[in-house]
Amino acid sequence: MSVQCYKAAGRQFAPYLGKPGQTAVNYAEIAKLIGPEVSSTMGAGVVTYRRLTVSWCLPFDEVLVILAGNMRVTSAGVTHGAGPGDVLFFPKETPLDYEVDEEVTLFYVKYPVDRTAAVPDL
Repeated sequence: MSVQCYKAAGRQFAPYLGKPGQTAVNYAEIAKLIGPEVSSTMGAGVVTYRRLTVSWCLPFDEVLVILAGNMRVTSAGVTHGAGPGDVLFFPKETPLDYEVDEEVTLFYVKYPVDRTAAVPDL
């Protein structure tokens, strides 16, 4: 395997959360960059969330780096506000609530790559 560069201009986003045609609210799209076809250990990509509140309990460790916009993440009664440049770490099986008032774009890394989370209904 050699070094790979994933250019922003080449990202292809696909719907992730929400209903087709309803992209202004309760919506997310994802550009999966690194998956099992590239790495046997970790996954990574970029996600944009728009005006939503969603609950998760992820079956993997995850790191988020906020690229643009703002969000709040609440777990165990503690809320963390995060904006551009901020980094969040979630140990696996941690109950989380995401809140996005407008729009946030983030880079995520997850470990292990072969675990997936159920996508909540919005």
